[in-house]
Amino acid sequence: MKLKTLMLTLSWLLGFFTMYGQVKEKPVVFVDYFDAPSNANKALIETLRGKVIEGIQETQRLQVIDVASHAELKDEAERRKSESAMGDMTARTSEMRTLGADYIITGTIATMTATEQRDSDNKLYYKGSIHWTIKVIDAATGTLKTTQTFDHSGFTGSRGDTRNEAIAKTCDYAKNSMDNFVNETFPIEGLILKVETVKKDKAQTVYIDLGNAQGVTDGQRFNVFLETDIAGEIGRTEIGALSAKEVVSAQRTLCKVTKGGKEIQEAFQKGQKLIVISRKGTVIDSFTKSLF
Repeated sequence: MKLKTLMLTLSWLLGFFTMYGQVKEKPVVFVDYFDAPSNANKALIETLRGKVIEGIQETQRLQVIDVASHAELKDEAERRKSESAMGDMTARTSEMRTLGADYIITGTIATMTATEQRDSDNKLYYKGSIHWTIKVIDAATGTLKTTQTFDHSGFTGSRGDTRNEAIAKTCDYAKNSMDNFVNETFPIEGLILKVETVKKDKAQTVYIDLGNAQGVTDGQRFNVFLETDIAGEIGRTEIGALSAKEVVSAQRTLCKVTKGGKEIQEAFQKGQKLIVISRKGTVIDSFTKSLF
């Protein structure tokens, strides 16, 4: 009897550590050089690419590698400028995969300009405008994971005393755009492990199995989904929302329940599976971030 109990305990522990003991690693993303019209300012192209790298790094969700840090990739990029090698992206993807890339980010700049403007005092200034596209390639398969086009002009175009200054300042909006882009393209998914506090039958705080190892930061927002099984068909129903209150370890974060406290508590008491998925910020979040 004791042996049977011991075996069951060991079996339970094995299952527990298999489910929760493995740290979810951050994907490794290589940011390649950006393509642009031949008359585009090379320094401004690199400014835009640099801001994209900064924006991705600030999310703390990915391991970001600048291809410029690898001499072999830098030299190979120069080789690709020849007409005969321009289409040889497969070999480049393979080389990045060998170097550890999970995904590759490429960018294509359509336009990078600044127009003359006059203020109320008739003083001349320039308004920047950048239209560009970013692509994410799965290094393992060479297939396109996602593509998104950005238009930084008008309200999101910055002003400067010179054309180059206006364009350079406009690149800051590309940096700010990366927060939502990363959340949409690389969402992190986990589970509610424990309801920590309850008030009037409503969950107030919960622990999730995500932490700083996945790049969770204080204030990170999550949607909560109840996993359903209808006649063998697995589905998800959104029932609530969370906000990270304290990242306590590599795989644990204490979250405040901001929506659906009653539904979360009821589902947890029934032993149902509660899935959390990071969500992008609001328009207000993006605007606030651009001010600082």
